[in-house]
Amino acid sequence: MKTFKHLLIILLFCVFTGLVSCTEELPNVTGKNHLYHLTAVSGEDIDGHVKIRERFDKSIQLELVLNNTDPDLTYLAYMHFNNVLDGGGVALTLTPVDGHSQSSVTEIGSLDSGSTITYEELRQFDGHINIQLGDDPGTVVAQADIGLNALTGKFQQFRLFEGDIEGASGLLTFAERESGFSLVTVEITGGLPEKLHPVTLNFGSMFNGAGIAGTLNPVNGSIGSSQTHVERLDGDLQAPYVALVEFNGFARVHLGGGSEMNTILAEGNIAYVEN
Repeated sequence: MKTFKHLLIILLFCVFTGLVSCTEELPNVTGKNHLYHLTAVSGEDIDGHVKIRERFDKSIQLELVLNNTDPDLTYLAYMHFNNVLDGGGVALTLTPVDGHSQSSVTEIGSLDSGSTITYEELRQFDGHINIQLGDDPGTVVAQADIGLNALTGKFQQFRLFEGDIEGASGLLTFAERESGFSLVTVEITGGLPEKLHPVTLNFGSMFNGAGIAGTLNPVNGSIGSSQTHVERLDGDLQAPYVALVEFNGFARVHLGGGSEMNTILAEGNIAYVEN
């Protein structure tokens, strides 16, 4: 399950950096700093990290470090509004990364709009960072959720069991964001390559369902996974991480839309277990 392996790397990175990246001694900086992990976009091999540091004048130093770059290429970097999954407009243009040096530094006092931003405000920013190929700006090679969208390292997992399709099974993961909301990942084995498999969160249990509580992004059968940023369930019911992991319900992956919603690919009850 490649998607969860990537998620686990980020979760472990969050726990590790939360323990060791609090202070450092460099000229003109206060010692406050934070790391975010840049993960490779599917089909690419470039990853790295983003490090932000607070300067004494309350401005920010943002360092980008990339791995596995082409020394002959330049990589464009942008800070966007919103999370990676939902996307958003450009909030700040960062210093491009030279493929040979593999790093760049941007001194930040304001966004592209002219609005000022401090280190503490960036830690609370609803955004993400995209790294793009300089000769093909439409190609994103690495990304990182930052600020409120970064993961805390806390997560819960629930097994999805075979339904009507023999051999299908999976894993449901709720991962907590700094905002208190969740990144929800569904991994499925035994899906059909040509299908998009709808995913629902439901009231009751897999043996005694009581209606759909919310809908997640469908699983691409060719990839075997999907991810959804969750703040609310259907009916505008707010659903922070602490509520999702204690949700009195179950997850269900369906064969397809329409009449195929009645055919269950995999499902599993959601029961809180302390990590």
